[in-house]
Amino acid sequence: MGYRIGTLNARDVLRAYALIERIMPGVDLEQWMALTATTLLCRCWFVVKDTEGYIRGISHVAVRGEGDLRRQVEVPLFASVSLVDNREVLGLLFSAVRSFAIREKCRTIHIWTAVPPDWSVLTGFIEHGPWDHGLIYGVESEAPLDHPIRPVKM
Repeated sequence: MGYRIGTLNARDVLRAYALIERIMPGVDLEQWMALTATTLLCRCWFVVKDTEGYIRGISHVAVRGEGDLRRQVEVPLFASVSLVDNREVLGLLFSAVRSFAIREKCRTIHIWTAVPPDWSVLTGFIEHGPWDHGLIYGVESEAPLDHPIRPVKM
């Protein structure tokens, strides 16, 4: 199946909310709209869409750390909702995250293996995020298609 990867755009904010609500129960629309209110904020969200325009995967990225050796991309949300082509969707998401890391001059990518327990953790994750779990990849690593992050059942 053909998929497209890109950053979240204004037309897809509400579609993406339907997934976010499933992935992180309790997230209200007002919080989601605040987190995606500008084009700059939307660039921190990658989405994979199928040929019909449905969102099949979503991830969130941000940079943490100072200096060339300490900069790292944090990925608190990395989810596929495509049970049929899960590996392809995850591969596209990881490729987009890796490209983001290279552009931002980061050496590593930290993919959280547990979805944040509530929305406040996600909105303040750079300062308050859990550093004791997850998977760390170098930007030169291949897509982690067999990692413990599982697709979300809809």
